[in-house]
Amino acid sequence: MRFPRTSLRAAALLGVLVLASVRPAPCAAQTSAGVAPLVAGDTNTAGVVAEVVECKRKEGVLTLKVRFRNTTQKESAFNLLSGRNYDDLYVTAGSKKYFVLRDSEQTPLAVATDGFGNLRVKLDPAGSWTWWAKYPAPPAEVKSVSYFMPVGPPLEDIPVSDP
Repeated sequence: MRFPRTSLRAAALLGVLVLASVRPAPCAAQTSAGVAPLVAGDTNTAGVVAEVVECKRKEGVLTLKVRFRNTTQKESAFNLLSGRNYDDLYVTAGSKKYFVLRDSEQTPLAVATDGFGNLRVKLDPAGSWTWWAKYPAPPAEVKSVSYFMPVGPPLEDIPVSDP
Protein backbone atom coordinates (compact mmCIF):
# COMPACT_ATOMS: atom_id res chain seq x y z
CA MET A 1 0.00 0.00 0.00
CA ARG A 2 1.28 3.47 -0.91
CA PHE A 3 0.59 6.60 1.08
CA PRO A 4 0.54 10.04 -0.47
CA ARG A 5 3.61 12.15 0.31
CA THR A 6 1.52 14.79 2.04
CA SER A 7 0.23 12.18 4.51
CA LEU A 8 3.76 11.03 5.28
CA ARG A 9 4.94 14.61 5.78
CA ALA A 10 1.99 15.38 8.05
CA ALA A 11 2.67 12.24 10.13
CA ALA A 12 6.37 13.13 10.41
CA LEU A 13 5.53 16.69 11.47
CA LEU A 14 3.06 15.42 14.06
CA GLY A 15 5.75 13.08 15.46
CA VAL A 16 8.22 15.97 15.75
CA LEU A 17 5.65 18.13 17.52
CA VAL A 18 4.82 15.37 20.00
CA LEU A 19 8.50 14.73 20.76
CA ALA A 20 9.18 18.45 21.14
CA SER A 21 6.46 18.73 23.77
CA VAL A 22 7.96 15.96 25.93
CA ARG A 23 10.24 17.40 28.63
CA PRO A 24 12.72 15.34 30.62
CA ALA A 25 12.30 15.06 34.38
CA PRO A 26 14.48 17.48 36.34
CA CYS A 27 17.86 16.13 37.43
CA ALA A 28 18.97 15.97 41.07
CA ALA A 29 20.77 19.30 40.84
CA GLN A 30 17.60 21.02 39.67
CA THR A 31 15.29 19.47 42.25
CA SER A 32 17.65 20.28 45.13
CA ALA A 33 17.68 23.96 44.15
CA GLY A 34 14.65 24.58 46.36
CA VAL A 35 16.25 23.03 49.47
CA ALA A 36 17.32 25.54 52.11
CA PRO A 37 21.06 25.23 52.85
CA LEU A 38 22.32 24.04 56.23
CA VAL A 39 25.45 26.19 55.79
CA ALA A 40 26.57 28.46 52.94
CA GLY A 41 29.85 30.10 52.05
CA ASP A 42 31.81 31.84 49.34
CA THR A 43 34.03 30.11 46.80
CA ASN A 44 37.08 31.42 44.96
CA THR A 45 34.94 31.87 41.82
CA ALA A 46 33.23 35.26 41.68
CA GLY A 47 29.48 34.96 42.12
CA VAL A 48 29.48 31.23 43.00
CA VAL A 49 28.37 30.15 46.46
CA ALA A 50 28.66 26.70 48.05
CA GLU A 51 25.66 25.54 50.06
CA VAL A 52 25.56 22.34 52.10
CA VAL A 53 22.06 20.95 51.49
CA GLU A 54 22.52 17.56 53.19
CA CYS A 55 24.77 16.11 55.87
CA LYS A 56 23.24 12.82 56.95
CA ARG A 57 24.73 10.00 59.05
CA LYS A 58 23.30 6.52 58.50
CA GLU A 59 24.74 3.07 59.19
CA GLY A 60 28.31 4.31 59.56
CA VAL A 61 28.23 6.48 56.42
CA LEU A 62 28.03 10.27 56.19
CA THR A 63 26.42 11.54 52.99
CA LEU A 64 27.29 15.12 52.14
CA LYS A 65 25.73 17.19 49.34
CA VAL A 66 27.00 20.62 48.36
CA ARG A 67 25.06 22.74 45.88
CA PHE A 68 27.16 25.22 43.91
CA ARG A 69 25.00 28.15 42.84
CA ASN A 70 25.81 30.87 40.34
CA THR A 71 24.42 34.17 41.62
CA THR A 72 25.38 36.08 38.46
CA GLN A 73 23.71 36.53 35.09
CA LYS A 74 26.67 35.12 33.17
CA GLU A 75 28.04 31.60 32.78
CA SER A 76 30.61 30.53 35.35
CA ALA A 77 32.99 27.55 35.55
CA PHE A 78 35.59 26.14 37.92
CA ASN A 79 37.59 22.95 38.47
CA LEU A 80 36.44 21.02 41.52
CA LEU A 81 38.82 18.06 41.09
CA SER A 82 41.96 17.41 39.11
CA GLY A 83 43.98 14.22 38.80
CA ARG A 84 41.31 12.13 40.61
CA ASN A 85 42.39 13.70 43.89
CA TYR A 86 39.21 13.08 45.89
CA ASP A 87 41.23 13.49 49.08
CA ASP A 88 41.16 17.25 48.44
CA LEU A 89 37.48 17.20 49.53
CA TYR A 90 37.27 16.00 53.09
CA VAL A 91 35.29 16.27 56.31
CA THR A 92 36.73 17.05 59.74
CA ALA A 93 35.24 16.34 63.14
CA GLY A 94 37.36 17.41 66.07
CA SER A 95 40.96 16.76 65.04
CA LYS A 96 40.17 13.84 62.70
CA LYS A 97 39.93 13.94 58.88
CA TYR A 98 37.48 11.74 56.96
CA PHE A 99 38.19 11.06 53.29
CA VAL A 100 35.79 9.95 50.52
CA LEU A 101 34.84 6.29 50.86
CA ARG A 102 35.85 3.87 48.09
CA ASP A 103 34.28 0.61 47.00
CA SER A 104 36.06 -2.76 46.73
CA GLU A 105 37.53 -1.68 43.36
CA GLN A 106 38.83 1.59 44.89
CA THR A 107 36.25 3.68 43.02
CA PRO A 108 35.31 6.77 45.04
CA LEU A 109 31.71 6.92 46.25
CA ALA A 110 31.17 10.38 44.82
CA VAL A 111 30.47 12.20 41.57
CA ALA A 112 32.64 10.67 38.83
CA THR A 113 35.44 12.55 37.11
CA ASP A 114 36.07 12.62 33.38
CA GLY A 115 38.52 10.22 31.73
CA PHE A 116 41.45 12.42 32.75
CA GLY A 117 40.43 12.51 36.42
CA ASN A 118 39.10 16.06 36.32
CA LEU A 119 35.74 17.46 37.34
CA ARG A 120 34.91 20.81 35.78
CA VAL A 121 31.69 22.45 36.90
CA LYS A 122 29.93 24.75 34.44
CA LEU A 123 27.05 26.82 35.74
CA ASP A 124 24.51 28.61 33.60
CA PRO A 125 23.50 32.12 34.67
CA ALA A 126 21.61 31.73 37.97
CA GLY A 127 22.12 27.95 37.65
CA SER A 128 23.18 25.34 40.19
CA TRP A 129 24.89 21.95 40.36
CA THR A 130 25.12 19.48 43.24
CA TRP A 131 28.26 17.63 44.34
CA TRP A 132 27.78 14.59 46.57
CA ALA A 133 30.12 12.17 48.29
CA LYS A 134 30.04 9.52 50.99
CA TYR A 135 32.44 9.56 53.94
CA PRO A 136 33.01 7.40 57.00
CA ALA A 137 30.63 8.74 59.63
CA PRO A 138 32.09 10.35 62.74
CA PRO A 139 30.93 8.94 66.11
CA ALA A 140 27.29 9.50 67.16
CA GLU A 141 28.30 12.11 69.75
CA VAL A 142 29.63 14.38 66.95
CA LYS A 143 26.81 16.79 66.08
CA SER A 144 28.57 19.01 63.52
CA VAL A 145 31.42 18.78 61.02
CA SER A 146 33.49 21.03 58.78
CA TYR A 147 33.97 20.53 55.05
CA PHE A 148 37.17 21.36 53.19
CA MET A 149 37.38 21.75 49.42
CA PRO A 150 39.94 23.26 47.07
CA VAL A 151 37.55 25.87 45.63
CA GLY A 152 37.00 27.99 48.72
CA PRO A 153 37.34 28.36 52.47
CA PRO A 154 36.04 25.57 54.73
CA LEU A 155 32.34 25.32 55.44
CA GLU A 156 32.12 25.03 59.22
CA ASP A 157 29.58 24.00 61.87
CA ILE A 158 27.54 21.84 59.49
CA PRO A 159 24.87 20.04 61.54
CA VAL A 160 24.82 16.26 61.14
CA SER A 161 21.37 14.68 60.95
CA ASP A 162 20.58 11.14 62.05
CA PRO A 163 17.56 9.11 60.87
